[in-house]
Amino acid sequence: MMAEDAAQQVIAQNLANVSTNGYKQDVPIFKSFEENLIAVANESGEMQSDLGAMGNGAEFQTAITDFSQGPLKQTGNPLDLALTGNAFLGIQTVSGTCYSRDGALTISSGGVLVQAGTGLPVVSDRGTQIQVPVKAASIRVGPDGTVEADGKAVARIGLFAITMAEGPKKIGANLVETTIAPPQVDTRLDPSAGVRSGYIEGSNVNIIKQMVTMIAGLRAYEANSKALQSHDTVEDKSVNQIGKV
Repeated sequence: MMAEDAAQQVIAQNLANVSTNGYKQDVPIFKSFEENLIAVANESGEMQSDLGAMGNGAEFQTAITDFSQGPLKQTGNPLDLALTGNAFLGIQTVSGTCYSRDGALTISSGGVLVQAGTGLPVVSDRGTQIQVPVKAASIRVGPDGTVEADGKAVARIGLFAITMAEGPKKIGANLVETTIAPPQVDTRLDPSAGVRSGYIEGSNVNIIKQMVTMIAGLRAYEANSKALQSHDTVEDKSVNQIGKV
């Protein structure tokens, strides 16, 4: 029951972010307790033959993040960037560089390229903030992250490839931190990784699948609850009725 309750919290978090740009769903992982070996014993208590193993239930182990691609939605805004393949934006925070797939960007009053949702600066391929001329008539971002203002390249957005080896961990605000600094993406070696200007990547949460999983989890929780109640009833009768006889 505790395992199913923990899984329900993970699913609820996924459903709450079904409309969050670039959100990556979490998948609950369970593990079984150690099994007990059941054997036949003789009158003296010596084990004669094995009957097999008996499971002791399951527990919630962890939730892993599914980094698969989400659907792309066209917006027409040149500062909306859909990250494709294994590419993450570098985002400058007070605790260092974190990473995100939320490519909804804007330009601050000081001319710095920032995330529209968090207001945090986007990191360039050199690890610095990206300064854009405030009075630029047109701004364009190329597939490799090159930012052009009025046709002149001003910087290139840092794109980073994250795998499980870097130890990614969600920290809130649609940001991911890593234990090891991830390498930058080379779009020449990996053409699938890059950005698409004028698009936004949606959440990769499949709402129908999540709802089905939630219902199945609720039914499993109810079944275990009834089994627990039945066991409690049997113990109650054993103590209060059989004892009297």
